[in-house]
Amino acid sequence: MDSCLRIRVCNGFSLIELLVTISILAVLLSIGLPSLVTFINNNRITTQANDLVYSLHMARSEAIKRGARTQVAAVNGSWSNGWRVQADTNDDGDYLDVADILLHWEPLAGGSTLAAVATNAPSNSVISFSSRGSVVPRNASFVLTLTPADCDNTESRIISIQPSGRPQIARGDCS
Repeated sequence: MDSCLRIRVCNGFSLIELLVTISILAVLLSIGLPSLVTFINNNRITTQANDLVYSLHMARSEAIKRGARTQVAAVNGSWSNGWRVQADTNDDGDYLDVADILLHWEPLAGGSTLAAVATNAPSNSVISFSSRGSVVPRNASFVLTLTPADCDNTESRIISIQPSGRPQIARGDCS
């Protein structure tokens, strides 16, 4: 006779119980895992957009606080390589000193890309703010498009900066 029948307590699982449990777990994972990956990618792109907007707000507020021009500049001319918030802290007329860098952001993670289009501005890689918080030159505007690596399931983010200096985020399609 089986030992489980003689003793009222059985130890362990039978092979059939284990196979049923594993198959149910496999079905649940196959349904839930793709949505988890999409959730992670959406959070990554939202965080990257918020980091850029934070940098723009910081540069604008530093310009007003210091009463001097500050800028957000792309690292090595490419926004995907990261960006810096800079102010001429030692009044030498440039932003090249280590002390001039107020904040530095690392390159974008997860294969995201960031591209800028400037209107009436001398460069796509530098956004300058005046002591009043407006964009320099006064009629300039910028549109930065943050595109995720997996653009099929995750929407892009469009950050626009109007001449007043205020950044805004909108969702965009990946076309």
